Amino acid sequence: MTDFTGKIVLVTAAGAGIGAATAEGFARRGARVMLSDINAEGGEAMAEKLRSTGHDVRFLRADATVEDDVETLVRKTVEAFGGLDVAANIVGDAHRDASGPDLHQQSLESWEHTQAVSLRSVFLSMKHEIAYMIDHDGGVICNVTSLAALLYVAASGAAYAAAKAGVVRLTKFAAVSYADRDIRVNCIAPGVTPTDAYDKAGKEMGQMVIDHLLPFQPIKRTIATSEQADAIAWLCSDEAAMVTGHVLPVDGGWTAR
Repeated sequence: MTDFTGKIVLVTAAGAGIGAATAEGFARRGARVMLSDINAEGGEAMAEKLRSTGHDVRFLRADATVEDDVETLVRKTVEAFGGLDVAANIVGDAHRDASGPDLHQQSLESWEHTQAVSLRSVFLSMKHEIAYMIDHDGGVICNVTSLAALLYVAASGAAYAAAKAGVVRLTKFAAVSYADRDIRVNCIAPGVTPTDAYDKAGKEMGQMVIDHLLPFQPIKRTIATSEQADAIAWLCSDEAAMVTGHVLPVDGGWTAR
């Protein structure tokens, strides 16, 4: 297991799902971790779980679509731990209009909400993380995109696909722009990974989505959130020192079809 002892890590959307697994994974590897989530109850519960097992973590509620919140989050992370070495930007939402995912049925409200949560959040997080890292010996950032950014996934909806494609381009743009500042930027594209997002429309509907998507994945099982977290940890480790601007599908072979 890659050792992150002495590293300071910021994880957004850390209250549940891939974000919670990522925060736990970094903590188990020795990092000091700032957890953040818009859901204060879930985020603090996760932080308390990690503290109870001896890990050095803190929680700060923040809305990653609001610039003041993001600026405060980065600043408070530095104040709490003395720096920022690694950031995992995991905020995202497949929210769409109740009329369905078809482009011609997409409401403007739904489109703008999805762009804000799945794309603006990554832009704001990277903006403030990079601003700190530039003047403090660099760092590493890992974002979370989606297979919908790489290929057609009807269940994702048009707004989500467009937003997550934007995350890919932001990742690659930043990777090239800041490579000479010793800042690496990558992202993962998860395959079928059950999280609380699948349950937002009810467990039955969430299971229907999983059952629909799983046949596209050559390895015919769902992917654990901890497996996504392991991929994030590797991309942020010294073992991946020459990996930047990369989109890593953690998808059971889906994109290889």
